[in-house]
Amino acid sequence: MDLSEGLKAYVDKRLSGLDRYSRNIVDAQLTLWEERGQYHGEFLVHVKGKTLKAVDQAKDPFEVVDRLKDIMKGHIEKYEGKLKDRHR
Repeated sequence: MDLSEGLKAYVDKRLSGLDRYSRNIVDAQLTLWEERGQYHGEFLVHVKGKTLKAVDQAKDPFEVVDRLKDIMKGHIEKYEGKLKDRHR
């Protein structure tokens, strides 16, 4: 879907801070689409040796972005926790 300037700015602002949770982030990709009045999102974050995935849907695209960030934050924290356990 084509993103409005406001939604683009919101996505950039909300998702740009994920790198503070991990220095191992290589790349990230967000896909948003609308289907029958629902907005769907898939957020992939590539970290060293793994791809983390978050999927969600809501009636508001901004809400989808917020939820995807929260889900991905949890995935990244879990990934980092496992890395720390390996290095002990």
